[in-house]
Amino acid sequence: MQDVNKQDWVVLDNRNNLDPAINLAIEEYAVRHLASHRSYFLVYRNRSSVIVGKHQNVLLEVNLPYCWENKIPIFRRISGGGTVYHDPGNLNLSFITQYTLKNFNQYRTFLQPVVEFFNKHGLRIEIDERNNLRLNSKKISGNAQFTSRDRMLSHGTLLISSNLQHLKRALKKPEAERCVVQTRANASIKSAVTNIAEETVLNFDVEFVAAQLKQIFGGTHFEIYHFSENQWAEIKRLARQKYMTWQWNIAESPPASIEKTVKVDGRQIFFKYRVENGIFRNVEIVNADWRFLAKEFEAQRLDEKLWLRLKKLLALMPEEKKAGMEYLLERWF
Repeated sequence: MQDVNKQDWVVLDNRNNLDPAINLAIEEYAVRHLASHRSYFLVYRNRSSVIVGKHQNVLLEVNLPYCWENKIPIFRRISGGGTVYHDPGNLNLSFITQYTLKNFNQYRTFLQPVVEFFNKHGLRIEIDERNNLRLNSKKISGNAQFTSRDRMLSHGTLLISSNLQHLKRALKKPEAERCVVQTRANASIKSAVTNIAEETVLNFDVEFVAAQLKQIFGGTHFEIYHFSENQWAEIKRLARQKYMTWQWNIAESPPASIEKTVKVDGRQIFFKYRVENGIFRNVEIVNADWRFLAKEFEAQRLDEKLWLRLKKLLALMPEEKKAGMEYLLERWF
């Protein structure tokens, strides 16, 4: 039986791709199709994007208006866990291994070499009880897993010099007003985060760290796996037919029923709706002044086109009502 603790890893070449859909497709293709007797290591970066866990509801996890306004796309991965923000200042580490009950949910095999690398440079990084990496008590890495038959994908983030402003704004904060949610979707566990670069005077360049980790996991018999052109065609097909689709990224969200009470112009407004398969259903607004909005949402897809249409409607509103509608819409999504 393969022992992932006592072997060199085959390093996967992603051709320095920054496309989140392609990199997510590489992970899925590798765990489902590459030789089962080998273990593979992939390190990559993505363009600015938000990645939700497989069992999460986008509406509950992502600040959608902020992402739409700032052209930050949303993607869904095949593993569980919480929602994360990616950009070129964040490294993503992926490990494809055999799946056994012994190594399932055991992240230390993959994380300990990362910890030791930074420890040698004087950084006190620790693995917490939720398999996150922490530096000065702040989170710098979250991790998740996916299993397929006898294969397993373990992957996580590594914040080095990410845009923390985008990270904090793109991910949804806890509701300040009364909100009742009924859903089976998994919720992210919020945690204070930091960049490694902000916690040290040492110059930890993202590409330098990536190159060092490839050498560490590649070991003495360093080997790079280059996908064939046929394999690249399959990866791109998977990206196009799955990871670039609204159906997978948005509509795959578990259903959710939401009730909220917000105060607009000194008056309490109660509204509720259900989102199922990415579509708004059973929309109600208990306030005569704003009841017209219910028909704007009913049977509509949760996507940027709806947001743009609502913004056009907002622009046509009388000046005395614009601020109230803007406030209401921000809390609707």
